[in-house]
Order: sequence, then C-alpha cells, then structure tokens
Amino acid sequence: MKMPTIAPQVLLAVRGTVAALLALAIAVHLHLECPYWAAMTALIVIQPTRGLLLEKSFYRLIGTGVGSLAGIAMLHFARSPVMLIAALALWLAGCVGAGNLIYGLRSYGAMVAACTGAVIALAGYGNPLQLHALAFGRVAGIIIGIVVSTTVTLFFTNRRSKRETLARLTKASASGLLWLSWMLQRRDEKALAGLRQDVMVEIAEVEGTIDSVWAGSIDLKHRKRQARSLIFSLLTLLEAGKLAGDTPNLPSPESEAWRGALAGDLAQVARHLDELGTLKDAARLEAVLVEMRARLPLLGRTLTLLVASLQQLVDTWDRAAPGEERPAVHLFIRHRDWREAGRAALRAVCAIAAVGALWRLTGWGAGPLMLVAASIMVSFFSTHDRPSVLLVNVFCGACVGVAAAFLCRLVLLPGVSDPLLQGIACIPVIMAGIIAQAYRRTALGAMDATLFFLLVMQPGVPQVPAPPLYLEGGAAALGGVAVAILAFRFLLPVDPARRLNSLLTAILRDLTAMDGADSRGLAKSRARTQHRVLRMLVTARKFDSNLGPIVEGGLSALVIGRSLQLLRELAMEEAGSAETSEAVHEATLSLSDALRHPETMLGSLEAVACRLSLSVEPYLETLS
Repeated sequence: MKMPTIAPQVLLAVRGTVAALLALAIAVHLHLECPYWAAMTALIVIQPTRGLLLEKSFYRLIGTGVGSLAGIAMLHFARSPVMLIAALALWLAGCVGAGNLIYGLRSYGAMVAACTGAVIALAGYGNPLQLHALAFGRVAGIIIGIVVSTTVTLFFTNRRSKRETLARLTKASASGLLWLSWMLQRRDEKALAGLRQDVMVEIAEVEGTIDSVWAGSIDLKHRKRQARSLIFSLLTLLEAGKLAGDTPNLPSPESEAWRGALAGDLAQVARHLDELGTLKDAARLEAVLVEMRARLPLLGRTLTLLVASLQQLVDTWDRAAPGEERPAVHLFIRHRDWREAGRAALRAVCAIAAVGALWRLTGWGAGPLMLVAASIMVSFFSTHDRPSVLLVNVFCGACVGVAAAFLCRLVLLPGVSDPLLQGIACIPVIMAGIIAQAYRRTALGAMDATLFFLLVMQPGVPQVPAPPLYLEGGAAALGGVAVAILAFRFLLPVDPARRLNSLLTAILRDLTAMDGADSRGLAKSRARTQHRVLRMLVTARKFDSNLGPIVEGGLSALVIGRSLQLLRELAMEEAGSAETSEAVHEATLSLSDALRHPETMLGSLEAVACRLSLSVEPYLETLS
C-alpha cells in the first residue's frame, strides 16, 4: 500500500514551528527578558538556501549587538524624553541611510541595528532598572533563535547549485558573441536590438542577484570579482559594438569577404560555448581575436578582455579553493544612490518625530510601542521599490496577527501564566502563517501576521497588562504600521519610476563630470556608470514591460563614456582636432541641459551619443 505523501509546505511549517517553540522554551528556561524574541528570530532567519540562512543569521547577530549598544548609549546620554526621541531619530536616520547605500545582507544588518536600537531604548525607558537585562535578553534571544533555527532547518535546506550562475553567464557570453557575429553580417536592426536587449537584461538580473545567490559561501565570494568582471566585460562589448555600429564607415562594402569569414568563426565559437559551456577551440578563438584586433581594433581589444574574463572564471570555478587570486580584468564600482539614501533618512526622522510628538503631547502609555513599530517599518521597507503597497499587505497581516493574539490572551488563555500552554496555543497560528507563505495570494502578509502575533501575544511572559492596556498596545503596534504607510505614500514617496529617475540623474551627472576628470577619475566614472545602467534595467523591469528605450538609453550613456575616454586618449596623444574638442564641449552642455529636463533624459543621451560617435569615428581604425 502506497503511503500518502506530506505536502512540502506542511513539512516546512512543522520544522519552522518546532524551531520557534524550541527557541522559546530555551529562552524561558534561561529566564530571559522577552523570550518571544527568540521565537521571532527563529522564524525570521529561515531561508530557502543554506547560504542565505547562514549569512542572514550572521548579519542579524551583528546588527543586534550594535543596535543594543546604541540603545543603551541613547538612554545613558538622553536627559529627557525629547532628547531620547531626537537621538532615536538620528540613529535611525544614520542606519537607514547607510542601509540604502550598501547592498545585500549588509544592508539587512544595518536595518536590524536600527530597529534593535529603537527596541532597547524605548523598552529601557519604561523599565530603566531592567535596561541591561533587556539588552542581554535581546542579544541572547537572537543567538538562541539563530542557533536553534539553523540546527533544525539547516540539513533540510537546499544548497543552491553554484554552477547555475556559471551556466547563465556562459550562455549570456555566447549570446553576446552571436550578436557581434550578426552585427558583422549587418543583420536586421530589429533582430540586433532584440538580442542585445536579451543579453543586457540577463546580465543585469545575474548581477542583481549575485550577492544573495552566493551568500554564505566563502569560496564563491572569492570568485565574485571574476564573475562581475565577466558581466562588465560583456557589457563593454555591447557598448563598443554600438559605438562601432553607429559610425557610417564600419563595416565598409569592400570588407564583405573578411567580415563574412569572421562572423562565421564567431558564430561557431558562440555555438560551442552555448552547447558545452567552454572555450576549448583555442586555435579558432585565437584566430578570431587576431583578425578582430587587426580589422577592428576597438572591438578586438574589447573582445579580448571578454575572453580573458570568461577563461579566468571558468578556469577557477570548480577548484575547491580559489587559490592565488588574480586581479579582475574589469574595474567594478557600485552605484550608490545618495539621493534616495538621504530621502530615506529624512523620512525616518520625520516619521519618528511625528510619533514622538504624539506620544509626548498626549502622554499615551502605548506611545513607545507605536514608536517601535514605526521604526521597524520605516527602516526595513526603505530599500523596497514599492514600500507603500507592501506595507498595506503588512498591515492586513498584522491585523490578523494582533486579532489572533487578543483571542489567545484574552479569550482562550485569560490569566494563564504557564509557558507550556502558551506555546501550545501558538502552534496553529505559526503553522498557518508558514503554510500561507507558500501561496501567492497570502504570501505578502503571512510572515507579518505570525510575527505580530508573537509580538503582541508575548508567549513566555507570565502576565500581560490589563485588557484595556493590552488592547491599546495592539492598536499602537498597528498604528506604527499605518504611520509608515503614510510616510512612504505621502511624505517622501518612493516607487520604481522615482528610483529610475534618480538613476538617470546620477548617470547624467557622472557623464557630465567626465569632461574635467583625469584618466583615473574617468575610468572610475565609467565603471560606476556601467553598474548604474544595469541597476536601471533591473528597476525598469519592475514597472515597464517595454525595455527598448531603457536599453538603448543605457547603451547610449555607455557610448558617451567610452567616447569621452577615447577622445581623452587622442588629446593626450595630440591626435585629435579642434572639432573633437568642440564636440566634447557641446556634449557636456547638452548633458547639463538634460539634467534640468528629466522628461527628455533618454532622448538627450541618444542624441549626444550619436554626435560623439561621429567625432570618434575617424579614429576608430587607428585605436589599439
């Protein structure tokens, strides 16, 4: 007789519930303050892959330690509630601003530090004699939750295949080589633009996920530089191809024979790379590179760098250890969105100041809990593209969780102090919350329902305030979420369109600054612009299905950067002309004007790129 299978969602719910209750039991046994923090942590750190599980746990622990110290410091130096609110607002502003400038789980650690500082400071304000016990309980609860959750779920969590990223990158490289082959054959412009867009979108997605995909693996982190070098070498090839393709003299009608042969060889190399994932045909490849450097020096030089980046990554991929780390072929500098980071910091200050003013003016006893909830929401959701939409789902989930907590504490277990009975009452809610996360319609609010249930239910705490005060506390927690929704929707709104506009503005400023930069500064600006173009593509995909204008505008920005660099090289060699200097001057003026007219940014980039391409064109065949 065939045994019935258990749904994976149920198994995940069982493991998560066991981890949460075991962490709660240990925290209660150790008599920690607020033992339910351990259960909340055990649920929060559960991840789909082992790497994410380990690394998220690490950064949560670091953020908790730093935030606890900050919370204690705020209480020691704040001489009045107003000073405490001001210190909390500044602490949140610093953490949120930093979290919006850094990437991956480091950003998560900064947000944890922000929230923990708020929790310790506001909890300690109402219980000054318990301040150090609260801080210790918070840190110890985090440690317990991490250790228990890791122990219970680690061996049931999948390892992400490290070859998945390599396969995507090699296929993208093969598509890039095929695109170059098509360009030499002078294929239809629509087909060329479509393949180029596919390649750019793919490498943008890979680059955007590489931090999370390779989390928790030291050896893969060592190879991250080589992977990004390949990504940006491939982007540089597309950029150089567009620059060459925009000039009228390349290719010339007299070059039909060698162009056809070179395109055929490139197509063969691309096919071999796509099918086998390697560059084994060394003789053919070397012949292609020699021919390309001789016929089209700019493309040849770029293609050589791409091949070097790919070989470096493939050669070191399957080693148990990366060995001696070779320098990356391509410079990588991250995009830092200072504008949005500043807006996020200011938003946090305003939200905390508003809730703090309400607390002080009304003397509402639940004001600190509302401040805690608002601090968590304005921190963690500041890096999302549509925080106001997500927070509406969070609010709905929080309402369910708070209602479930009221039902347990006030109806099912009134006056019950036994932690065992409290833990048993939590089982159906935790399991339902974890199962609900597996379904699209309920996924967004399910985790928040579970966490708010534990926050308000407070399992492991013998007694809670009297029912009226207890109900006030639950309402205050929901009020903190509502304040965050208002802040993100009306105070300083954020959405993908605004982030895209911010990226375009940053790109234009980078390009404008290139005119007066030295060679080193120009190279850094180009590298930063390349990362911004990829981030722009990732952002645009979240709200616009027509990526054609974004792709062409981004490539135009890269062509402008490459043209300015080439013209600088010509100027240093005194090989340029007065016309080229005038073209650079006009381009800079056009870019400066585009900064004042955001609606025309993409069109301005393409127009400037076309003018600079024409200025560079007479010198392309002589560049080495």
